[in-house]
Amino acid sequence: MGDTKTHRDLHRLLCSFRCVQALSFLALFAWASGVHAQTPSPAATGPAEKAQEGFTPGWGFGVKFEGSSSADGTITDLATGVGYNFSRHFGVDLGVPYYFVGTPSSIKQKNPSAVSGNGLGSFGADLKWNFPAKTLSYASTIHLTAPTGDIKKGFSTGHATWNWSNHIEHAWGNFTPFIDGGAGNTISDSRFFHRPFTSFGYNASFEAGTEVDAGPFSLTASAYDVAPWGTQTVYSKIFRCSSAVKCAAGGKSTNRKGYKSASVQTGSASLTRDNGFNAGLELKPRPYVDLEVDYSRSVPLQLNSFSFAISFNIGSLLRPGQNAHPH
Repeated sequence: MGDTKTHRDLHRLLCSFRCVQALSFLALFAWASGVHAQTPSPAATGPAEKAQEGFTPGWGFGVKFEGSSSADGTITDLATGVGYNFSRHFGVDLGVPYYFVGTPSSIKQKNPSAVSGNGLGSFGADLKWNFPAKTLSYASTIHLTAPTGDIKKGFSTGHATWNWSNHIEHAWGNFTPFIDGGAGNTISDSRFFHRPFTSFGYNASFEAGTEVDAGPFSLTASAYDVAPWGTQTVYSKIFRCSSAVKCAAGGKSTNRKGYKSASVQTGSASLTRDNGFNAGLELKPRPYVDLEVDYSRSVPLQLNSFSFAISFNIGSLLRPGQNAHPH
């Protein structure tokens, strides 16, 4: 009896240890949406002097809740996790977002398969470089994902994806003009626009604008362009395919808003081509708290999107007077 009880206790202890390992692993990878920026944010907010330090080496911990709302749906995600900066110029973030999707009743009435839902997205990793300077600051991010999200919910394309984004800026006093450029095999979401779909297909993206720093506030205004090429596939986040069938496109489509009535679409580059303009307001009441409200207008989709973000940099909170890394 004693040996049997001891064996059961050891078995429970081993199971508990494995559970802790699994939870620790998930926590490590829960950083993607909380720390990664598909298009790098400015390397400095405000005068160039603020950008001279670059990343703060070491671990960074944080929590972020963000999303967009438009007539085509509400897409939000939540993440907590960890990143590590090896030096003032190079860092790595790992994680997975947890999505919450809300579909407008006007769409549900016309399409019974248009439903709200939630779930884990795709596991991802960011490789980040930052080279701040008074004359010209440069930041670059390579974002990689594994196809672990649910395709039927539009949280994954079923393919590994990559995006390489680059950011250049120069500060004149409180004004910081910037230019972003990148390429990838999926269209990246940004702080201004979380799309109601996920795409797979080659594209180049560009954004240009300026940031104005006013103490705890900063204002951003920019214009953007997404230039795809080759075959494009769109996976809707607001319309589900039947659980009894494989999610696949019914044929070539040119309907830019087909994500409201079909789970999967394929077409030429015109299916996902996009351009428009953005505006944003950011408030940093404390070094470890960041609040944002943003607006984006997609010209081809004729869509107005309003976005928000609330983030807590726990690593900065644990190190008074320091920031874990630029946002």
